[in-house]
Parts: sequence; structure tokens; C-alpha cells
Amino acid sequence: MKFFKYLLSVILCFTACKEEPRQPEWKLGIQTYTFHKFTLMETLDRSKDLGLHYAEAFFFQTLGKNFTDTAYLNFDIADNVKKQLKEEFAKRDITLYAFGVAFYDTTEEWERFFSFSKDMGIHTVTCEPKLEHLDFVEKLALKYNIEVAIHNHPAPSIYANPDVLSDTLEGRDRIMGVCADIGHWKRTGNDPVETLKKFDGRIKVVHIKDLDEKMGDTAWGTGILQVKEVLNELKRQRFNGLISVEYEDFGDSQLDDIKKSLEYFNKNSN
Repeated sequence: MKFFKYLLSVILCFTACKEEPRQPEWKLGIQTYTFHKFTLMETLDRSKDLGLHYAEAFFFQTLGKNFTDTAYLNFDIADNVKKQLKEEFAKRDITLYAFGVAFYDTTEEWERFFSFSKDMGIHTVTCEPKLEHLDFVEKLALKYNIEVAIHNHPAPSIYANPDVLSDTLEGRDRIMGVCADIGHWKRTGNDPVETLKKFDGRIKVVHIKDLDEKMGDTAWGTGILQVKEVLNELKRQRFNGLISVEYEDFGDSQLDDIKKSLEYFNKNSN
């Protein structure tokens, strides 16, 4: 009897090992700049209505209802405001996963930014540090145990060039990675899918977009970007970070475009 139980356990183990590994559960959220013409509270309400449960919040957005008129998101807000912010996210079932995209001129500002991010329970910061600050930013990432995802705005950002970003990450701790903005890669003449491949294993956050012929925002799957191929490449890499919905210019049709984009994502992400 013991032999048969042992044999059964071996068979079950072998079968489990032969199964395809499960696709990581993607974290789909809002880059709050999408609703930068509104307050952060209005942004969270819209995100909740869209069924999004994660957020990447940009600094200097007015907080809105139930906060003082002058209150905006920054690392100087008081402890009671931090507490209130956490409660506002929690009651909408939205996880504040990331801050960004961050730019600072001094190491003191970077330190305060990371300290604030730790207080708020942030998992990842998206940023574009000056080259001379990279070593310091890496030390802060390790000190506070917060991932760094370097973003790629077009020129004059040095990170518009994927080779610069690749050289920047060479030899650095794996806590340092990439915030892949596929729209900006397209705008700077880089193929989004091939560039994702270049950073296999380093992608922390993805800003998903689709662009029309004039390089403006459009619903995913209706423009000139290979959004489906991008999603397939992320599957191949077993990407397990944040996918941020980001629209840069808010117009009358944008909410409908976002809903269409989410439908497209749900259809093509499995």
C-alpha cells in the first residue's frame, strides 16, 4: 500500500511539473495624469466606475473634495493628509501602486520623495533621474525597498534613446528597471515590441497607448501601434508589474475611448 501511495505521489508531481506555468495576474490601473484636468478624488471616482483597482499617481494634482482648496499631491503633505489619502483609496478599492513620473534636481528632493513613497506604501516609482543621480536613486531604492522604473519621454529626455536606458541599467541591481511607454517609443522611431524585448526581465511598469496617424491618443486596437503584439510580448516575458492606462489629452470622447480600450484589453490579455 505504501508503495502505491508513493507511486501516486510521483505521478501527481510529474503531471503538475508538466503543466504550463500560469500567466501572472496583470495589475491594470490608471495613470492619474489621464484625468489631470480633474481633482485626484474625481479621478479616483472615474477609475472606480471604470473598474480599475490600481493607480499610478502623478504629483501636483489637486486632491479635491474633503481636502483644503490648496492641497495637492506632493511629498510635503501632513501626516493626517497622508492618512486621509490612504482611506480615500481604500474605500474605492484602489491600490496606490506607483508614483510618477518623477523629476528632481537635488538628492535631498529624491530622499524626501522616496521617504514619502514608503510612508504611502508605494511599490514602484516611475522617474527620469539625471545621470549623476542614478547611483543615489539606486541606493534609495534599496534602502526603502521600492522598485524604480525609468520612463522614456521623447527628447530632450536622455531616455528617449533605448540604448541610453540599456547602458544606464547595465550592472545595476534588479530593483532598477523600466517604465515602458510604448507610445513615446513609437513617437521617437523605436519599435515598441522590439524595444520591449531589449528590456526582457527589466520591465516594471508599462504605459499602454494607441496612437492615430497624427500621434494623438486613440482607443487601443484602433490606431497604428501593435497593441495586441505588445500584450503578447508581455505574456511571453511573464510580466507581472503594473499596466497603466494613460491618455495625455483629455477630450469629450476620451472616457468612451478608455472604455473601448479596456474592452480590447480584456479580449486580448488572456
